[in-house]
This record gives sequence, C-alpha cells and structure tokens, in this order.
Amino acid sequence: MINIHLYPSVFLNESRILREAGSLSRLKLFDQIELIGVGQDGIASIEAIQTDIRIVRIGQRSGTGLLGKLARTSKWSRAVYQRYYNKEIGCINCHSVATLPLGVMLSRSTGAKLVYDAHELETETNGLAGVRRLLTKHSERRLIRHVDHCIFVGSAIEQWYVREYGLRNTTVLYNCPVRRQVESADHFRKTFQIPSNVPIFLYQGMIGTGRGIFNLVEAFSAFSDRAALVVMGYGPLTEWIANEAKHRPGVHYHPAVSPDQLLDYTASADFGLSVIEPTSLSYDYCMPNKLFEYVMAKKPVLVSPTTEQSAFVRKQGIGEVASGTTPAAICEGVKNLLSRDQNELQVALVRTADEFCWEGQEKKLHEVYLGALGMRSLHTGGDYRRENDHDFCH
Repeated sequence: MINIHLYPSVFLNESRILREAGSLSRLKLFDQIELIGVGQDGIASIEAIQTDIRIVRIGQRSGTGLLGKLARTSKWSRAVYQRYYNKEIGCINCHSVATLPLGVMLSRSTGAKLVYDAHELETETNGLAGVRRLLTKHSERRLIRHVDHCIFVGSAIEQWYVREYGLRNTTVLYNCPVRRQVESADHFRKTFQIPSNVPIFLYQGMIGTGRGIFNLVEAFSAFSDRAALVVMGYGPLTEWIANEAKHRPGVHYHPAVSPDQLLDYTASADFGLSVIEPTSLSYDYCMPNKLFEYVMAKKPVLVSPTTEQSAFVRKQGIGEVASGTTPAAICEGVKNLLSRDQNELQVALVRTADEFCWEGQEKKLHEVYLGALGMRSLHTGGDYRRENDHDFCH
C-alpha cells in the first residue's frame, strides 16, 4: 500500500512535504511514500530519500502563458494517472489546486482516501487574475467536495475555506521546523565583514515581488552602519538584489542554502524579517515558514501587519509589528525592535519555539490519518485497514 503526494515541482527544497512524508513514515501506515513532481535536466527521475520514501519526477517543465501551463499540467496529469491508476494506493495528497482534478480521478479509480493539503489560499494568490482565476475557482469549488480531509497552513486560511465551502473536517499544520537547539553562528559577519556592534537583520526565503524586498533595501540603506540587512534565498529578484548589494552600504546578498543548513545560517543573524505585502488575500492571510524558522533560532522578528502573522507576533510577544510596509514604516519598526528588552524577547522566543515545532504539528497529522481518515498502522498486525469510508469535506 502506498501514499502519493502530488505537487508539480522539481522537489529540491519542498521542506513541508518532506516533513509530512517523514512523519507518515514514522507512523508506519504505508509500505511506500512517493512524492510525485516534474523532471529537470541533470536531476534524477527517481530519488530515494529513505527506504520507504522516494521522489518520482515525471516529464519536464515546458510551455508558457495560460494555454502553455494548461497543456503542461494536462500532459503531466495524464502521465501520472497512467503510472498510478491501477496501483494499490491508500491515500493521495494534493498539495495544490492544480493537482485536484488528478487527485479526484486517481481516488475514484483506486478507492484511495483524498487529502487536499493546500500550501496557501489557492484561489486568491498573488498574480492570479482573469480567466485563469475564474477557472481555478471553478475547479476548486467543484472538486473540493470529493476530498476526505483538508489541511491548511494557517488558521486565517482555514477559516476562509470553511466559510467559502462549508467544510467540516479541516486541520491546520503550521510550517514549523523540527525542534532543535540551534547554536550561535557567525556566517554573515565573517562573509560580509560586518562589525560586531552592528545588528544583522535577516530576510530569508523567496526573493520576489510582494515580499517587501524593494522597501527593505531602501529602509536599510538609510541605516548605513547602524544596522545591516542580509537577504538570503533565491527567486525572480535574485539578480536585482545581488546588484544592489554591490553598491548599497549595509545591504548584503547571500545565496540560498540547503534546508539542513538553514537554521545554522538563521542563527547567524540578530533579528528576522517577514515584511509580506498584502497584495493578495493569500499573502494577507499567510504564515510564512521563515517566521517559525526565526523563532526556532531564537531571533526576535519584525513583521508587516498582515492578518495572522501580526496577531501571532503580538500574542507570543516575540517581536514588533510594523505599521506598514513602506521604507519609513520598516525604519520605525527596526528602531522599536532595537529598543525592546532583549532578555524579555528571548524568554518569549524560548517558550514559543518549544510550542511551535514540527513535533507538535506531527501529532495533529497523525490524528488526521488515524482519526478522520480512519486508517490503521501496519504495526497493528501488518494489515492496512480503513474505517468511516465517507466524505468529510462537502
């Protein structure tokens, strides 16, 4: 019996899906867990992660524009369906709305349970508009009733889906890292020759529009030698930030690092930044991975006033909420954060890191599979069984 996870990416840095797969492996529900993505030149089509987890890359990325993307998704879906329609599948996890049609078809042909594991507010994302948005909303509304359980990355997004579709069985799994003691490191000071008396503010993650990158650069350029900005990651604005860093004092660019090194680099900063611009409802409701990574590394945070992350920071007492996302608002937020009682912030961060770690989220994931989906571990006697065989989301 296998569990498949559908997500049309190359699976190079999909930490959330890999954590979920690891949790399900420990639960011993399935003989094999397969993460189904797309291929890329120079990357193996089959990659073993551990004995019972592997990445299966099918096809290649191709096609641009709406019609090109539709054709690419359709071709990939057909290839995946042909590979798995007659396999003994226990559960299918759809990690995006684009994979829902394929997930529903495979669920019908195999009798597998179906989980919609949305990574954002799928129909309200940044840049989704026009015909593509209408098609996406229609597809999600029509297909979500066939889903057995829905998993969301934050409470605000969960509440939106409950209101919009009348869902009954939903679970929030935050993108928290595994609990670990992160040792202080000094990667950034050594690499960029930043003086020991200059605090380092770190932005890590996708370097693209809507992430406050332009305004962060403007804000920290005004601080000069009083505070340093390090932008670490990859994305459409990588070349731009790398060029800006060459002539802007106090602004530095660092390439993305592997997931297993990430927290060590996070620990090299003094403060974390998550200045998300509310350019879409999905962005306004988001709970970014980086926020929990900063917490695990015990770094006080400055966040923008988006709905859920601002409420989280205020409730936990782990940093400052800026009044907006403009350079002036960011500057004011930085000054306020630097003036806070740092010992008090550390106490709050230790408490929050202990509560918001993957071990706590894993327990909720186990409840979904053993409870709502009615599955039983292979440890119970070697036989896979399901109970409560009916839909939960409709």
